[in-house]
Amino acid sequence: MDNSLDKLKRSPRTFFGVFLVIVILFVLKVASEVTLPLVTSLFLFLLCNPLLDRLDKLRTPRWLSTLIVMLLLFLVFIGAGWFMVSTVDTLIRHLPSYANRFILIDNYVTGKLTDMLNIDPDTTVLALLDINWIQLAMNSLTSLSGKLMTVAKDAALIYIFIFFLLLERQSLVPKLRAALPTDNGRRLMIMLERVNRQVSKYLVLKLFISVVTGVMYYFAALLTHLDFPVLWGVLACVINFIPAIGSVVVTTLVVLMSILQFFPIWPQVIYVAVLMISIEMVMGNIIDPRLQGVQLNLSPFVILVSLSLWGYIWGIMGMLLAVPLTSVIQIVCANVKSLRPVAIALSSGKTYRRQYDERKRQEKRERQERQKAKRQRSASVHKAEDDFSSPMQEPPASLE
Repeated sequence: MDNSLDKLKRSPRTFFGVFLVIVILFVLKVASEVTLPLVTSLFLFLLCNPLLDRLDKLRTPRWLSTLIVMLLLFLVFIGAGWFMVSTVDTLIRHLPSYANRFILIDNYVTGKLTDMLNIDPDTTVLALLDINWIQLAMNSLTSLSGKLMTVAKDAALIYIFIFFLLLERQSLVPKLRAALPTDNGRRLMIMLERVNRQVSKYLVLKLFISVVTGVMYYFAALLTHLDFPVLWGVLACVINFIPAIGSVVVTTLVVLMSILQFFPIWPQVIYVAVLMISIEMVMGNIIDPRLQGVQLNLSPFVILVSLSLWGYIWGIMGMLLAVPLTSVIQIVCANVKSLRPVAIALSSGKTYRRQYDERKRQEKRERQERQKAKRQRSASVHKAEDDFSSPMQEPPASLE
């Protein structure tokens, strides 16, 4: 009876919780012009935290620490803007030459498929698709250049947010202590400290791994004489923040570019593909797991779902922020008693699997011990029955 009442009480709360999550996600998507720069600035602030802590240990004045971080971010933003403008301009200038090579590949593919699919020799594959690929690429690059003002506006907003977060950095903890002096405040401080430590470490290590990957892509492109080596290096560095999918995307783009540039020299294309795939295999399967370890403790399936969800809400930036966002959600759920099942569901489950396996082994040992004791008791009973049923021995005759 009590269990039924508890279930009835939990049902409205569960429904309200699900409804609240849907509303929050809806607001994040609708108000993305404000929410995305705000969340991005928060994670950039966490990325800068290790540097700020090191400056604090060196007894650097707060205003100087703020100035150093803001100057570094300014240089990064200016460099990113210059790179985007120069890359789009370079691609637009080189597009006609690559369009001719695209037509050459189209004619080659058409020649191979003519007999197989009974295609008219005068009709190309591109003509069958009825898409003006050259015009589509030109329109895409032109629209991308037109969006640079929007990107610049978002970058300026992020820069302002980070500046005020740096100003509030020293007063945040005292304000929370004063606002929540109870045990709830202490738990909140522990949760924030864990978020800061865990997410900052993840972002710093991921940045280091991404930069190394980008540098390796750059030198690999130089070694193979692939066009736009800087583009591939920066692209590999940025997209590497998207787990699982990012490495596949950048490797596929590089291989397609090598086909477009070196066709029909297939050994060169294979050389590029093997080199780039080797870089991803080494960085993704050896270096990254050794450095990252299991610190985030997130399920691979949950990571893929979060990539889809945050990608739908915020696009590419949402996919870049998906893993740290999911980690923050897991930490928050782990510190709220009613939401701990959600934190367990988001985790990788390795700890729980070890505990489950250990419990199963313990149950197996206990079962074997019970069976052994049962067999021993059964053997004792059978022996007693045999002794009772056997004829009594006659006493030896006395000597006369």
